Amino acid sequence: MIPRLVDIGPLSPWAVLPPGVHDATLAEIEMRLATTSHRRRLFEGFARAVAALEAAGCKVDPMIANEKQYRSTRALIERLRASLDALPESQASEVHPVLVAAQRAALDSQIAELAEDVARYDDLRSGHVTAFEANGLHDLPDILIQARIARGLSQKDLAGALGLKEQQIQRYEAKRYRSASLNRLVEVADALKIKIRETAELLGEGKL
Repeated sequence: MIPRLVDIGPLSPWAVLPPGVHDATLAEIEMRLATTSHRRRLFEGFARAVAALEAAGCKVDPMIANEKQYRSTRALIERLRASLDALPESQASEVHPVLVAAQRAALDSQIAELAEDVARYDDLRSGHVTAFEANGLHDLPDILIQARIARGLSQKDLAGALGLKEQQIQRYEAKRYRSASLNRLVEVADALKIKIRETAELLGEGKL
């Protein structure tokens, strides 16, 4: 939800978002911020970029899928923490306190999110996770990736079990198996020894 904008005086001719990271839908952003013809054009470009990223298989909540990503995420956390430590105290800074607080809140939020990703990967590769929750078929790609990690298999290991090249598994996982056929998904699940149970339910009444 986008909170009420705040006035920061001579630093900006218009009100700005308060410090922090604010979750919002595209519809809310459009309603609250695309209020002029110029802002409308900016929003439309932003919406097209979001659609292109989704079509390419990008997710809002990306998952660490291999050791390289794990190491780079940990390194990024350290760099962000260094940036956070380097921020001046608001009382001693020439920058407006609202802007300093906004920088600090943004860094804190990003560090926390990345730390959750690292902790989730650690849990998976510890071998203690043996069950994965699914609310629909759209969750299957993430389950396949999590199951591979929980099995202690690298992308190269899984590729070998399927008679594929490592790069093919990397492409599948990067795009959340969007390009994989149903038969391929079944083969991956069988290779990982996953037993999937889900009840299919008709929603509503009558015809479409």
